[in-house]
Amino acid sequence: MSKNILGLDIRKSAISAVLIESSLKKNRLEAFTYVPIVDQDDVDTAMASALEMLLENIDIAGAICIASLPADQISMRNISVPFKQSKKIKQVLPFELEPTLPYAVQDLVIDFRVVSTEGQTNQTNLLAAAIDISTLKKYLELLSSFEIEPEIVTVGSYPIAVCLSSLADIPENAMFVDMDDEKSTLTAFKSGQICLIRSFPTGFDGTTRLASLCKNIQRTIHAFEDTTSLALRPDKIFITGSSLDENGFENQMTQELGIPTQRMDLVRDINLKLDNHPLPSWNPNKMDSALALALIDVAGIRGLNFRKGPFAVKKRWAEHKKSLIRTGILAVAVLLLALANIVVDFYAKQQKLDTLNTQIGTIFKSTFPDVERIVDPVQQMRVKIEEVRRVSLSPEKSVNNKQMVDILNEISNRISKQINVEFTRLVIGEDSVLISGDTAAFNSVDEMKSQLEHGNIFKEVTIVSTNKDKSGNRIRFKLKLQL
Repeated sequence: MSKNILGLDIRKSAISAVLIESSLKKNRLEAFTYVPIVDQDDVDTAMASALEMLLENIDIAGAICIASLPADQISMRNISVPFKQSKKIKQVLPFELEPTLPYAVQDLVIDFRVVSTEGQTNQTNLLAAAIDISTLKKYLELLSSFEIEPEIVTVGSYPIAVCLSSLADIPENAMFVDMDDEKSTLTAFKSGQICLIRSFPTGFDGTTRLASLCKNIQRTIHAFEDTTSLALRPDKIFITGSSLDENGFENQMTQELGIPTQRMDLVRDINLKLDNHPLPSWNPNKMDSALALALIDVAGIRGLNFRKGPFAVKKRWAEHKKSLIRTGILAVAVLLLALANIVVDFYAKQQKLDTLNTQIGTIFKSTFPDVERIVDPVQQMRVKIEEVRRVSLSPEKSVNNKQMVDILNEISNRISKQINVEFTRLVIGEDSVLISGDTAAFNSVDEMKSQLEHGNIFKEVTIVSTNKDKSGNRIRFKLKLQL
């Protein structure tokens, strides 16, 4: 079963969207678009127009939406707490954040991720994110007016960083920089985990823009190290963003910072198998953020999410009513078919049981005609068999029992030990004994016949048959001994 996932990246300068059809066997790029927001004087109206244009290019009916908001409108903080239990962290986190934020905690929606640090056992390091309730509400209402209800709302640029750390083969200590026209977002990885997210001005065009960006990166690193006492020593920097158009910018950053810098392509870097990709108009710098949003749902990656508390996604019965009713009807039909099958099977087995009981009764009557009343034929037959067995072992039959022992003793004593013979069957009747076996030669059969005839028990010994076996090395025989 497949599902459609819409990654919707909202920024002040543009809105990008990627629609992926995901199934167990493959992921397919269904549609994508990038709509710039030109009018910065009235961003809200321009954003609504951009969404309207976006929906003209992409059919999002039935799609699961994962959205991100501009990172510079979300406060990111690194703090430590003296316990590890998630419940306790949620209780104390607002009070730990309040002194560091210009908002009252009751006006914020807060989420966090634990940053594990080797060697620290008494402290839990957290990466906390907080957004003003009014800001979150404004964006959700705007999306709702276009019938878009995102299941996850997260921080811009964060999904790319999550995909890099979870799906790509990158150094454990690295950095990722997402460059917009006005703001850039820096994400740092330490020991393979996201430990820092900060936004700062991108800078101006030309050389000044590069120098400004690099200085802000260095200042952010130093501030983090002073605050947390953790050293950031990135082995590599990955860069992307809508403002990253000129070629060679990554080489200039490498020279400026002394750290190898690489331009990102998310599909390439995580080795993603994506049908219908690449397309000529695909630009990784502009589309990777929206693609990463869809991929965190495909990969089942959990991360920062502001849809909680009063903004939690509510399961709507009306939206799934028809599907649930249809499923319920099918379930009832299957249950009724299963019940009918059980009933039919029960009656078939009952009929077979009645037939067997009738056969047992018939056999019992023919075997024991003297029994007039049949209650439990199986048990009554067992009783009759036991009676026969007791009669056969009674003193009146001791003569026959003794005779059997005498017969075996006579055969054993009469047949010479020099004869190579192996008995395979011995049947003792009321007046005769039938012996079957094999021996080495025809003469041996004649010798056994002669030896048995000289006994006191056997009146006459007859060779019933003699023939060679399949191998030709042994002689099969049958002897009849008359008592």
